[in-house]
Amino acid sequence: MKRNHLAIVAAAAFALGGASFVLAEDNTAAPPGNPQPQGTVEKTEQGVRNEAAKVGIGSADKASEKMSPHAEQIHDVLAQVAEAAFTKNGVTDIVERFTKADRDRLDQNKDALKNDDTLNGRIAELQKDWKDKYNQSFDIKDEDKVFNQQFASIDEAQAGDAARTASGTVNGDTTATPVAPNSAASDQAARKADDAAGAAASGTNAAGEATAKNRDAAIVRIAASHGMPALDVPFVHETTGWRIDIPDSVDSAKLKANIQTALTDIGEMKAQWAPDADEAYRAATHRVLLGIFDKPAKEAGALDTGTTPGTAK
Repeated sequence: MKRNHLAIVAAAAFALGGASFVLAEDNTAAPPGNPQPQGTVEKTEQGVRNEAAKVGIGSADKASEKMSPHAEQIHDVLAQVAEAAFTKNGVTDIVERFTKADRDRLDQNKDALKNDDTLNGRIAELQKDWKDKYNQSFDIKDEDKVFNQQFASIDEAQAGDAARTASGTVNGDTTATPVAPNSAASDQAARKADDAAGAAASGTNAAGEATAKNRDAAIVRIAASHGMPALDVPFVHETTGWRIDIPDSVDSAKLKANIQTALTDIGEMKAQWAPDADEAYRAATHRVLLGIFDKPAKEAGALDTGTTPGTAK
């Protein structure tokens, strides 16, 4: 699933007329008392992607080159969550992709997170059916192609920017009003917007709290598709990488039950699975995320072959 970043840099260097790049294995050291600067590798790779996009290098489906600075890492997390859902004893692995606060809360009832025979049996059936249908295991190899902009757009907010939306703000929940960043007035307005959104929405205010604590945040906006409603998925950047911030109302037992329901829905609709594996990956990921956020599908078993807006069947 991980990409060879050096290969991307090298290929772009040749394509751009022999441009020279210096690569480092670790982040550059921070001056005493100052924040850690962006790593040389990360700076170089993003610069290459920006230049590559200008001259048309790379697939049009490579959303990480065009969508947002950290789309590739965020797409990796989405893929890991979907793949863990299709893996025996994978619920605890899903939890590892949540924020530390969510992990700590869910770990208070670890036993409820363990897959039982019923859930593992459902997963075994799905694994077999998926391989029979697509001649491959459930393994999202090209995350950027699968999670393209028509399916899932990304709004990023760097630390100190205006707040984006409250955690769990999925279709109809209160949303903070964006304000122009990089000014004292915008920071104050952002905090007020965060407070208002937090008071109206149950659960944590992911983007607002993250930016207030000097952490980057993002919202993945999944379009209504596959017979299911649109969904906003809040992300927060922690020391260990990008993590999903789920509502505090989702406890361990509810999480496992919702994932089992989602997988049951997917399995019961196997006759209607899309002929294209990438489209099926989108639908399955969409349904699993709705379960994680405790949001019902539009109707019971609402997983169909309808494609993502803007894509062909």
